[in-house]
Amino acid sequence: MFQNNPLLAQLKQQIRETLPIKEGVVKGTSKGFGFLEVSEKESFFIPPPHMKKVMHGDRITAVLRSENEKELVEPETLLEAGVTRFVARVKWFRDRLNIVPDHPLMKDAIKARAIKGLDEKSLKEGDWVLGELTHHALKDNKGFFASVVEVIAGVDDPIAPWWVVLARNKLANQAPEDREEWQTLEEPLPRQDLTEVPFFTIDGESTLDMDDA
Repeated sequence: MFQNNPLLAQLKQQIRETLPIKEGVVKGTSKGFGFLEVSEKESFFIPPPHMKKVMHGDRITAVLRSENEKELVEPETLLEAGVTRFVARVKWFRDRLNIVPDHPLMKDAIKARAIKGLDEKSLKEGDWVLGELTHHALKDNKGFFASVVEVIAGVDDPIAPWWVVLARNKLANQAPEDREEWQTLEEPLPRQDLTEVPFFTIDGESTLDMDDA
């Protein structure tokens, strides 16, 4: 009865226009939710469903509202994308190319296509590539989409970390001089249990998530 009701839609829009608007930078977390950092002393919770519309580092405006007696923000307008070109890993899903940004706070795969001149079908699961964001979910209402503009290293390349560092810092591709002497570690490095050693972290007053320590 109320589905696609223009009067109801108009009422919702009028209510939305009365809500406060906040501007800030999106800070993602490894748990799917995020925060809108408005200032050093002011931040607002972004629920997981709304984090699907933004990326860590985006500067946005958002509508502030209450839900279950808790304040939260709903992303509304993209002011500046936090990520445009990024290092990523190839992930195939139902024969469709996706890439996952190489960032601890960006876990979601992004649909992608290889640019002209790159053989998309030759890309293997886990290959390192350079991606370029072409569609932003908050701006285009089509979800995120990216182009694979360069292959950085194959998943089996023993010095893939070297190529990744060069690509991330926009340095020329140059192999290390002692590449022939590199060896793959057959045994894991020794570990020491420091559970009983006291430690502390240094965080800002507005920090709400310190589990990275």
